[in-house]
Amino acid sequence: MAWSVEEKKAETKRTGPGKIAEVQALGKSVGGEGGKARDLGGGMEMLELDFLLGVIENTRGADKNDVGMRRLSFNEVLRREQQNTIDSEALTVYAVDESNLYGKSIQCEAMKELTKRTSQKSKDSG
Repeated sequence: MAWSVEEKKAETKRTGPGKIAEVQALGKSVGGEGGKARDLGGGMEMLELDFLLGVIENTRGADKNDVGMRRLSFNEVLRREQQNTIDSEALTVYAVDESNLYGKSIQCEAMKELTKRTSQKSKDSG
């Protein structure tokens, strides 16, 4: 992998010329593919839900980096199964996806959540 060199750097810390100290990762490790352990304490899991929602719900702008962050954040909220916390107006933007920025899977998940909310609303009023 291209990032294996960076990964190696993260595992060791130079304390002086020729001296190396081992640095252990914070967080949980679980078995991954091929018996390798994955560190779950250093990725999107560290981000709080409020931060992710702030990124997701700020739907203005079509900058490549902004769209990428929104996609990653949306997928993380889906992984956590907390899509019910996303604002309906933002979900509508993802469901319609006029500029084809977010992809079919995000569009589908946004539609599913909006459908759930609509069916709950109609049950409550009827």
